[in-house]
Amino acid sequence: MSKRWLINYLLIILIVIFTWIGNTYPIKPGDSAKKDSLTRYKPQDITSIKVETADNTIQLSKQGNNWSIESPISWSANNVTTERLTTLASAKPHSKLPKNQIDLSSLGLNIPKAVVTLNDVSIYFGTTNNIGNRRYLLNGPNVYLADDIHYAFINQGLTGLVDNRLLPFQLELISLKLTDIKLVKHAAGWSADTATTDEKQNKAATQLVNNWRQKQASNIQHYSNTQAPLNKIMAELANRDQIEFFVLSIQPEIIIARPDLKIQYHFPKHEYYSLFSINPPNE
Repeated sequence: MSKRWLINYLLIILIVIFTWIGNTYPIKPGDSAKKDSLTRYKPQDITSIKVETADNTIQLSKQGNNWSIESPISWSANNVTTERLTTLASAKPHSKLPKNQIDLSSLGLNIPKAVVTLNDVSIYFGTTNNIGNRRYLLNGPNVYLADDIHYAFINQGLTGLVDNRLLPFQLELISLKLTDIKLVKHAAGWSADTATTDEKQNKAATQLVNNWRQKQASNIQHYSNTQAPLNKIMAELANRDQIEFFVLSIQPEIIIARPDLKIQYHFPKHEYYSLFSINPPNE
């Protein structure tokens, strides 16, 4: 009985002590988030991203709900991938240590693998920890150990951040010239060459254009100019700018290149008729 009462007394004393600490040093709303997050920003606050690696520097900016690549090319960015990159701002590190108390070179931070600047905050990427798939990050005066979920997007470079659609919807497209057909936009929609009352043909033309605007490449790679194009395709915009595509391959996969952007889009071969024909063989 005496031991049980002693334990009860100790518990009461601990409760009194913790209550006093809580009343004396209350946690203010938001203090925990500010302490735990890698930066002071939330993902939705990020409107500018710069990704620097040994290979290149990529600058992205956000306008409305869409991300764009400003350099080294000027084109639409992959919104999904870029938004995932913004979550770096609110990453929750597992631990932190002042950088002046550690050898940065031993963590790969003396010459970082990448630097990502979110608005005005630069985050340096070091090596990974051998346990738990975590990476060392440097931000300001501190080194952090955080889950390694962002470097994969960075490591892909430009091909991982560019929009994987051929002609994103934000472009004001007015014509699309394929090998043997030209699709033209009219007030009532799309048709082949000139306006027609053939509802079936117009519907097929509209669907083909939508495929060019909606279909997502299964893979994007750097443009390989070692082979002559099989065909050329021309898209014209409302401002009279023209976009030229090279069809490099049909088998074993479809490869459509943008030589001006130095990238090429890869599609599975079964997408052939959805990208190049308004009259599939089964019709």
